[in-house]
Amino acid sequence: MIAGFKCQDGIVVCADTQETLGSAKRNVPKLEFTKGPTWSAEQNEMINHDLALALCGAGHGPFVDKIASRAWDALRGVADIVEASDAVESMIKETYQEFGQIYQPGSFPEAELIYGITIGGQSRLFQACGPLVLEKSYASSGIGHYLADFLAERMGANGEHGWLTTRQCVAVAAYILFQAKEHVEGCGGNSHIAVLRESESSGMVDFQLVEHLTEYLKLADRFTGELLLETADFSMSDSALSERIESSIGVIKHIRSKEVEKLKEDREFSRSLFGWTLGDEPRELDDLGLTKSAPTPELGRPND
Repeated sequence: MIAGFKCQDGIVVCADTQETLGSAKRNVPKLEFTKGPTWSAEQNEMINHDLALALCGAGHGPFVDKIASRAWDALRGVADIVEASDAVESMIKETYQEFGQIYQPGSFPEAELIYGITIGGQSRLFQACGPLVLEKSYASSGIGHYLADFLAERMGANGEHGWLTTRQCVAVAAYILFQAKEHVEGCGGNSHIAVLRESESSGMVDFQLVEHLTEYLKLADRFTGELLLETADFSMSDSALSERIESSIGVIKHIRSKEVEKLKEDREFSRSLFGWTLGDEPRELDDLGLTKSAPTPELGRPND
């Protein structure tokens, strides 16, 4: 299950971590996040400090990994979002052309990619179906994509009626992954979410936030469903309905405050533990768990 969202202020990309091979299942990170700066031999300095790439794939795992390993190299030295977009698209086409000469006809592996790029205060979202690359405002793939499409449309995250903010799309991504893992066979593992922001730092969303956000959505979803049914009872008086709505909202606010408090406690514990162990300087983080300071080089996959 993978998905991507174009937002008002950037891109959100998400994926579960369950991979199914026959009857065997294992947790494998499917979301690659990489950010600048990159070294320019021509300018003899580090450039593209705000360049970031988030890429996830569904289908033949090894082929997805091969393309992902080439994506960042394709972006080195690009000047703007147009050049960056063209560079990754060309790399994908060249990779398919290269391996198309190796595989026998009809045996070429199937792979779909969803990736976002941000640089120079601009961002773009793409979906690659084989060598065909299309720019998207919303994209999904994998065995859970039908459910994802339904939920994204229901929550206004498919770009058809305007774009949500990155923070809203993080909540939508967590909700979609939660529902897919609950109801779609073959989806499971951890929920990984990356944000590419045009005016703030980009990165992997704090795993603790994802966990507590998912738990809140799981609990609140039940009460919002009950509230919908109650408001559909036209025989109920306005005063009785107001009491029911107020009661449901009170419960939802209580659930939210509890998860916010648990998140705060977990973050403080992690900061004291790992900060003391590693001797790191305290970093000022935003609500997504991303640093408020200037972007720093980072390459690799998120830890489970």
